[in-house]
Amino acid sequence: MQALGHIFIQHQKFTEKISARYINPPTLRPSNPLSINIVEETQCMDLVIIGVVNIHSVVTTSLKSGVVNVITEYTEKFSGSALTRALDASVLGVDVGLISPVGRDAVGLFDLLKRYSVDYSHIVLSPKKNTTFMEVDTSTRHYTLYYEGAITDFHPDRIEKEYIKKAKALHICFPDKEITDYVVKTARKKKVFISADTECAPADADIVFTDGVTTGRNTVVLNFEKGITVNGEKIPVYKGDPYYENGVKDAFIAAFLARYIKSEHLVYSALYGSCAAYLCSQSKSTVLTCTKEELDTLFDEKRDL
Repeated sequence: MQALGHIFIQHQKFTEKISARYINPPTLRPSNPLSINIVEETQCMDLVIIGVVNIHSVVTTSLKSGVVNVITEYTEKFSGSALTRALDASVLGVDVGLISPVGRDAVGLFDLLKRYSVDYSHIVLSPKKNTTFMEVDTSTRHYTLYYEGAITDFHPDRIEKEYIKKAKALHICFPDKEITDYVVKTARKKKVFISADTECAPADADIVFTDGVTTGRNTVVLNFEKGITVNGEKIPVYKGDPYYENGVKDAFIAAFLARYIKSEHLVYSALYGSCAAYLCSQSKSTVLTCTKEELDTLFDEKRDL
């Protein structure tokens, strides 16, 4: 498994009995709630992303019955498309904000968002544990576990309408139709540009990103094996050696939106996204490690071909 960039919450070897119980970590709360990377009240974000931030845990053990099992490796990292797309967009110079339910055990998340200059003033804090994916690797089997946690506390009335209305663009990748419909309805009142990832939930968006089903006003079909299309027009997919798949879709969408917000040109935005996906695929990091200038240079080269 690859880390989100090089950022881990923990990485250690220890002995522990596998149990459903948790050790209580420090409570997630800003030291000064009035100054946590908050934008000025009158400032509009270029892009607001609504989705889920996961804690992704990987455990390696023999998992034998009737004995205390030795965990030979245990890692935790923050993951999720909403988080990765927010970080990528910020790398590309976009003023981006993130709305997501966050549990009390997501220690270090605010530091990560602050480091990337992502506005987290409208993160929705939950007293529950954070939404978590856990993978358990044994010598013979692989198990994937999912804990909903904080996501169950996330309701439409906990989303501040004015934050959405003041955004130039909104991207939705939240796996719940009620939340998605509410956000779309709110944004429509102020004619905020809306994009959505239909892998998470269907949405009446201005642009939809999908894996093959044509829906919405403008459709971007993302298939990095067979090809990318924008309303039926083919966009080249660039691959090199090595090629790492993790993060390429998120890089594409973040770069597409970064370009489209400024140009409103579908095809060039998709080409920009494809260039970003290529640069992402050249690194083991799921977050873009290139600079905006490097992406711009590659885009200019491919556009002029």
